[in-house]
Amino acid sequence: MSKVYGIHEIELHPGVNEESFVQFFNQELADANIEIGCKLKLLKGDRGQRVGKYAVLFEIESREARDRFSPAPDAGSEEGKRWQAEHKEQEDYLLKKWSSFSPTNFGTHLEYTDYLVLE
Repeated sequence: MSKVYGIHEIELHPGVNEESFVQFFNQELADANIEIGCKLKLLKGDRGQRVGKYAVLFEIESREARDRFSPAPDAGSEEGKRWQAEHKEQEDYLLKKWSSFSPTNFGTHLEYTDYLVLE
């Protein structure tokens, strides 16, 4: 079972305090999905086409773990929907706070790629 790494490009609203965004991400959002086998890391471009821009790195235990909650692009499973319903208050809070920083719809990004680790 290979790990999956998803790289999701994001944008910030103009004028966002980047320090506040990074603090929110690392202190409140990064571990929100750890119980379903997903870790998040915030990345910032240092060289190349996206210098100064952000991305979120999803580290998922396996393709099977990803597919349990998202069996197809932008499609949630019944198990995923149940998990979201059980965590609705937390999810609503995090999504609302996220939208104050970014117009990018967290979780349904247009610009992303999932990569499988080849071993």
